[in-house]
Amino acid sequence: MRPKVILYWFLVSLAFTLTQPGAIAFANWDAPYGFYKDLSAWMSCAGAFLIIATAYGLIEWRRGKLSPLHPLGAGIVTTLTILLGYWAEGPIRGQMGYGSPNILVFIAGGFIGLLLALMLLPIMIPSFLVDGLGGLYYPYDKPLIVAWLISLAVSAILLGIYIKIRRKGATEPGSPAP
Repeated sequence: MRPKVILYWFLVSLAFTLTQPGAIAFANWDAPYGFYKDLSAWMSCAGAFLIIATAYGLIEWRRGKLSPLHPLGAGIVTTLTILLGYWAEGPIRGQMGYGSPNILVFIAGGFIGLLLALMLLPIMIPSFLVDGLGGLYYPYDKPLIVAWLISLAVSAILLGIYIKIRRKGATEPGSPAP
C-alpha cells in the first residue's frame, strides 16, 4: 500500500481522535445535557474536520496521488458522521436554546466547534494526566470513552504502518529519501 493512502486515512482517523476531548469539554461547559449533547458536539466537530479531509482527498485525487475510492470513502464517512450528529441532537433540540434549526446550520456550527475543540485539546491533555478520563467525562459518557480509545488505537496503528512503510522504502536501494 502506498504511504500517501495510509497517511490520508490517518488524517481521516484524526478527525475523531483529535476532536473528542475538546468537543466533550465545551459540550459540558454550561450544564450536562446528557449523552446526546456530547455525541452531537463530537460528531459535529468531527464532521467539519472530515469535510476538510475529504476536500484534501479530492485535491490529491486530482493530482493522481490517491484513487477516487479514497475521497469517496471519506465522503461516506463524513456524511454518516454528520447525520449521526444531527440525529443525536434531535432529542435535546430546543432545550434551553440548544440545537440547530436545520442540518446546514449544524454543519456550519461544526466548523466553529472544530476550532473550539482543537483549541481545548492542549488543555485537555494535562487534565487526562492529572484526573484521568473521569475528570472530563460524566458517567453516561462511557460509550464515548470507548469510541475515543478505539479511534486513538486506529490512529496509532495507521501512524505505525505509515512509519514502517516509510522506513522500509528508505532502506531499499534506489529509493528516494523520505
